[in-house]
Amino acid sequence: MSPHSTADINDTCVPLLDVEMPSKITSCVIGIDVGGTNTDAVVLRDERVIGWHKTPTTSDIQEGVELAIEAVVKKAEIPVNHVGAVKIGTTQFVNAVLEQDSSKLEKVAVIRLCGPYSRGTPPFLDFPPALRALLYGHYGYVDGGYQVDGSLIATIDVNQIKEQARIIKAKSIKSIVVIGIYSPSNPAQEEDVKKILASELGPDYDISCSHAIGRLGFLERENASILNASLRRFARHVIAGFSEAIRHLGTCNLYITLNDGTLSMAQTAAEYPILCFSSGPTNSARGAALLAKSYISDANDGREVLVVDVGGTTTDICALLKSGYPRQSAAFVKIAGVRTNFTIPDVHSLALGGGSLVRTKRLRTSVGPDSVGSRLNQEGIAFGGNKFTATDLVMVNTFTQELIDPEVKKSGLAEIGRALEDAIDLVKTKQGEARVILVGGGSIIVDEHIAGVSEVIRPKYLEVANAVGAAIGRISGSVDKTVVPTHGIDLEIQRATSIAKKKCVAAGGDDKTVEVVEVDVVPLSYATNGATRILVRVVGDLKNKYDFAPDKVIPKAPLRKKRIAKCARAITDSSPAVTKGSSYEVVKQFDVKSYRPRIEGDLWYFSELDLQFLQDGAGILGVGSCGEPYSAYLACLMALRNGEDITIRRQDTLPDDAVVLVAGFMGSPGVYLERIPGVDEITDAMKGTMKMAGIENFDAVVPNEIGGLNAFESILAARRFKKSVLDTDLVARAYPMVWQTVRCLKDVPIAPCSVADGSGRVDSFSTATDNFHAEDLMRTACTDQGSLGGMCISPVSGAEAKTLPRNSFSHAWQIGRSIAISRSLKIDPIPPLLELQSGVLLFIGKIISVTRNVAEGFTRGSVLLEPFSENDSNRIGDEGVEKSLVIDFENENLSAVLKEQGKEEKVLACCPDLIVVLDKANGAPLGISDYKYGLRVSVIALRSPPVWTTERGLEVGGPKAFGLNMDYKSVATSAVAYEEPKSVWEMFGEGS
Repeated sequence: MSPHSTADINDTCVPLLDVEMPSKITSCVIGIDVGGTNTDAVVLRDERVIGWHKTPTTSDIQEGVELAIEAVVKKAEIPVNHVGAVKIGTTQFVNAVLEQDSSKLEKVAVIRLCGPYSRGTPPFLDFPPALRALLYGHYGYVDGGYQVDGSLIATIDVNQIKEQARIIKAKSIKSIVVIGIYSPSNPAQEEDVKKILASELGPDYDISCSHAIGRLGFLERENASILNASLRRFARHVIAGFSEAIRHLGTCNLYITLNDGTLSMAQTAAEYPILCFSSGPTNSARGAALLAKSYISDANDGREVLVVDVGGTTTDICALLKSGYPRQSAAFVKIAGVRTNFTIPDVHSLALGGGSLVRTKRLRTSVGPDSVGSRLNQEGIAFGGNKFTATDLVMVNTFTQELIDPEVKKSGLAEIGRALEDAIDLVKTKQGEARVILVGGGSIIVDEHIAGVSEVIRPKYLEVANAVGAAIGRISGSVDKTVVPTHGIDLEIQRATSIAKKKCVAAGGDDKTVEVVEVDVVPLSYATNGATRILVRVVGDLKNKYDFAPDKVIPKAPLRKKRIAKCARAITDSSPAVTKGSSYEVVKQFDVKSYRPRIEGDLWYFSELDLQFLQDGAGILGVGSCGEPYSAYLACLMALRNGEDITIRRQDTLPDDAVVLVAGFMGSPGVYLERIPGVDEITDAMKGTMKMAGIENFDAVVPNEIGGLNAFESILAARRFKKSVLDTDLVARAYPMVWQTVRCLKDVPIAPCSVADGSGRVDSFSTATDNFHAEDLMRTACTDQGSLGGMCISPVSGAEAKTLPRNSFSHAWQIGRSIAISRSLKIDPIPPLLELQSGVLLFIGKIISVTRNVAEGFTRGSVLLEPFSENDSNRIGDEGVEKSLVIDFENENLSAVLKEQGKEEKVLACCPDLIVVLDKANGAPLGISDYKYGLRVSVIALRSPPVWTTERGLEVGGPKAFGLNMDYKSVATSAVAYEEPKSVWEMFGEGS
């Protein structure tokens, strides 16, 4: 593990040692959690609950909060002027987005500080249509942005900003987002543009900067900023209502709880409502940590601590860290179908709660997923109603004795236990039995005995743990930036930590209590200048007071009438508000299996569904590298929606003297996620190579490799020249070096070749000493261009194209289609995929550590996995034997080695076979930059094409080519000869 890895600092899931909670306070604190079913309130003094109240959530949230405060103060028997702070968690803001309420959402204008970049993928493109119609106002591109090393892409042009201000004013758009490339690393340009806009537009316009909303990841940060800007007016309305609700408490301070379990001052929360979207599960975990603190005495026994929060409709389960905070999710987050990148707790939710409906059918009892929710006290059988709920299974009174069969009770409770045990096993991040802290009003339905759990702790006040968590919230500060550490990484970490601490204090934290809770250091692949991403998060206790002036919050005013009588909901009531991302979702009503691609003669015309299939297929063939192709996928999607054709040409249909250009990107995938490509990087490189080769025209395009983003970028390059892409590539998978292609196995030269940055700079090389020299020349040029550039190497003839790997796009498409079919059927995608590809399941488990280091621009490291539990039937080897899997990678996954207690290490797979790590939940392929502690994954291996298992192929792309001390042994499980992938023409063409 890297000495600066997050896991070293706060990711070890062991029982709480000394949970860091706020220092003693001289006055009382009220914590409130406004949930979908109930509003909970507690009064704490010196971390002790002295009063609590639970009531059904009302439609008027302000009135509900007022009543909750009145009731809980009365129960605590304290004077109202003894309350020093009220801390509220609310779902109001996320609900406004989910319901697509036009009375609460504003149209938004986006100004990108991007220079020539990002223009192929405009704002709002990936929003669901109905939500896009509500929010889309305007977007404009202007000069600005930074490179990965901090140098300028372009300086700000004041006249361009003033022109955008004029357009925005003419369109009567009052909410504006300013977003610049690498602004989290340096927010100066965003802040300067904000000042210019404010001067031009005046105080009636709401201007926000993206660096205050999200982390690195341009499109995701922009999306989050758009949602946030659209909600700001409504958020001020809500916060003003909350401030009104606490006026009778005197000079009490108001705070709002955030997604990461910390707090925001009320005025700040009104500016950044999106940071409050998922605070509920975090509050529950934090409250559970405090309430169960006295129950955990043998803190050094190594058992993992989980929090299980059972409500009226759902159960949330998360792993608790030593810090008393839940583990944060490593995946991107989708809100109402919009992809964002702010952090939320890594919570596994299942549709099980006290109000879940119980049904019996054919001697089988089911519980949920639907629920009576807050109507339990009126509709449940135990309360005289006629709805059979999970609560009725455990309550004994006249109603339940007369109406419920004892055998049904028994089977229903068994079904609850089974569902809970399965969910707990998914959340556990280490072997052995865990401790469970059980909280929530619906927790009475959970039995004391749970497989894989050594102890179930039911702390006092468990019904209001979420409100307790809100009450003990602390203030945080964070930094996410990319640096080139010229004076050492430790100094850069110190600088980032200092900035994070200053942010914490500025937000209301006590500088004497600020402490570091997270440090993550990730070197960027392919960046030869040592560029490294640093993330630091700190927390601190609240200052005793801050200058809270309710009047500074925009006074509560009536919201405007809805522009439409009734706004259609984006999702059904049972759908999750916030989801951890997969690469895409397949529409339920669409029969994916019956879909047939459009084939006309030698051309395959891509549809939106074809692009979706390619996204996962290219990800798997990327073998952990090649970058996440999301922005290029969106650019292709826009082309289709604009009526343009995207065509793949059958591989062997070109004449022998045809000219085929090779297209792709060179550089760091990490840079690709922030400096979104423009439209000229690859096309400029192609023109540079054509000039070097003396070529005036060409006939088709092939990607340098089929893996990851390069498949999509070759499609975009071909479209810009109105050409087709051939159904092939140069590798049939992914490798880190340009000379690791099937052409170079035959010593075909890479030069002439070119690298271009998209802003007019093209570095071309007519000759090189050999292919290694050519690679060095191109890598040096790429680094100088910001560690990312379009690439085009020596052209391919039509005759040579017929000898390249067969049917590469068809192959990726088949893989993605298999995964999509499984998702649509709600089944595990791994078995069908392995059957289709003659692949092997190597391991199912959780990542428990990741180490990374950079040598000569390449990220080398390893990831360690352990099985879910000792009872996991999918584990390899004998039951009861401790085992783990180690995957070595150098940008791509290289080897998978099984380690079992008392046995020699066993190589399960190595390159050139394809070792792929997939998200256990949905089968989405993960890249090495996605590897994070606690991720639940499946590891598979696919057979290598025969060209890479020859003596020459192994010399260039086998284990010894990467310095691994092992011999290649195929993962093939049978004597069946390798079958080349079929083309879509063979599967779906005429006569198929």
